[in-house]
Amino acid sequence: MVSPMLTDPATLPDQCGVYLFRASSGKVLYVGKAINIRARVRSHLQDRKNDREIKLREASDSIDWIATGSELEALILEDTLIKRYKPRFNIRLKDDKSYPYLLITDDEYPSILQVRGLEQGKGEYFGPHSDPRAVRRSLRWLRKIFPVRSCRRDMSRPSRPCLEHHLGRCLAPCTGRVNAGDYIEMVDGLRKFLSGKREELVSRLEKDMWKYSSSEDYEKAALIRDIVQGLQRIRQAQKVVLVKGGDLDAVHLSDDGELATVVKVRDGRVVDVVSFTLEGDEPLSDPHLDFISSFYAISGFIPDVIVTGKRGLDPDKREELERFLSKKKGRKVRIIWGRGEEKGSLIRMAQRNSRLYRMEREKSLEKEEVLLIMKDRLHLERIPRHIEGFDISHLGGKGTVASMVMFKDARPKRSGYRRFRIRSAANDDYLSMKEAVSRRYRGVLDRGDDLPDMILIDGGKGQLNAALEALKDQGIERLPDIVSLAKKEEELFRPGSPDPVVLKRTDPSLKLLQRIRDESHRFALSYQRKLREKDMTILTEVPGIGNERAKKLLRSFPSLEEMVRTGAPGISERCSIPILVSDELVRFLKEHLAK
Repeated sequence: MVSPMLTDPATLPDQCGVYLFRASSGKVLYVGKAINIRARVRSHLQDRKNDREIKLREASDSIDWIATGSELEALILEDTLIKRYKPRFNIRLKDDKSYPYLLITDDEYPSILQVRGLEQGKGEYFGPHSDPRAVRRSLRWLRKIFPVRSCRRDMSRPSRPCLEHHLGRCLAPCTGRVNAGDYIEMVDGLRKFLSGKREELVSRLEKDMWKYSSSEDYEKAALIRDIVQGLQRIRQAQKVVLVKGGDLDAVHLSDDGELATVVKVRDGRVVDVVSFTLEGDEPLSDPHLDFISSFYAISGFIPDVIVTGKRGLDPDKREELERFLSKKKGRKVRIIWGRGEEKGSLIRMAQRNSRLYRMEREKSLEKEEVLLIMKDRLHLERIPRHIEGFDISHLGGKGTVASMVMFKDARPKRSGYRRFRIRSAANDDYLSMKEAVSRRYRGVLDRGDDLPDMILIDGGKGQLNAALEALKDQGIERLPDIVSLAKKEEELFRPGSPDPVVLKRTDPSLKLLQRIRDESHRFALSYQRKLREKDMTILTEVPGIGNERAKKLLRSFPSLEEMVRTGAPGISERCSIPILVSDELVRFLKEHLAK
């Protein structure tokens, strides 16, 4: 419903719901919730002291309202509308993709999955978290202690276990040989752990361990023992302990209102610290309460006590939010100021973590800015968040190898590095580059992996054209951006452009490209050294060949295979090695290469 008379709250209902201040253009400026919409809007309109309230009234033309059946419905609807309209007078969590959660599904044999948002499946959610990488690390680590499956396999018929079972990270209920009750017990333990009930969990598991041991079920007892030992290591690592137990969160907002940090305490121990970026150009009088409302609307858990670093919160708004959260939790929730030694120390911990998060965020923003500059300077089609760089390396035309390094968001991703021993054209840089690029992206396409946003080639126009030809041979419909960087003048070449792009030596995008080029060169050289050391070791196993003769052989021949093809007389003549030693060498290499 709409109240066209902004100054007349009498047209609004005196019941629970959500209200929206709109500009004359219809744009939503502010979304709020209230137990009594009429009373809350009247407080907005009658406030003569708060500058932001005055700005809101001046910018607004009408007020919409939506009545809800409960306070909890109003809380959820408010969060949905804030995300939808992104009103300038609301503080909100920056939510471009939605935050990561851990989800325990409600299947017969539940899985634990990393998901984004609260609508990725049925089950129990734990989060939100601010760092997806940290969630992935936690999930890998958790499954070493609680070997719960992390797949969506159909459990209706038995199948072979996957690699995760052999690595000890899954009990493999897919085999049909896992007792459902035992598996559910494992999942319940994981659930308690994620809920922060770790002391209670350890106590229960220790009792179960002795029970199974007494009944000589040593396999179950050993499994529980491993879980307990893992949990005890965590408990020892958690040095921050409160004198009084219980669940509480400490919330800190930065002075500029851009960052929020939450320190989570469960059973009297600090179990997690998460930080978030906030949005909102003109937040109203209590940004702490606005953040608390937004955060716990999407949180999987609400503690009994929420401690803030802000003194003197509006008592009416605080009490109203306490009622909303208590309704959602099912029991009393209090929002208090963090005074005293214990609660004050938690707020200070949140402040320290907020500063660290800001520093990390600023570094990320710098990297984002570099990628935007690169897109503009080189006229790229897309922001190069995923770059793969290639280099060819050889020793005087011998032992040619290629390397590929991967950078994501301007950072090296070493698990994505690849290296190639060139087979077809060991003494031709162009053909070597074509082979390496072709082999790399043939494999990418076969696996259905994502192509990079940009490919960086070490070299000039010749290497660039060779790589481009290799890509076209693969039948790729939409080619990634491709750039080559020539060492001598640090010139950049693009397909179809006869003239190079020359950037200033201080340009941050050039510095990043140089770093990728240098990293691919380092990786190629390390591979070449590794192969050389391996070949040296093989050659010195031959009677009559020591280090000096092995070095001479490697300088004279590009590979061990080439030595075999040349034969004993050719080796003897080229390297001044006795014919008997050469005969023995060829015989030895044939046996070695045939293995």
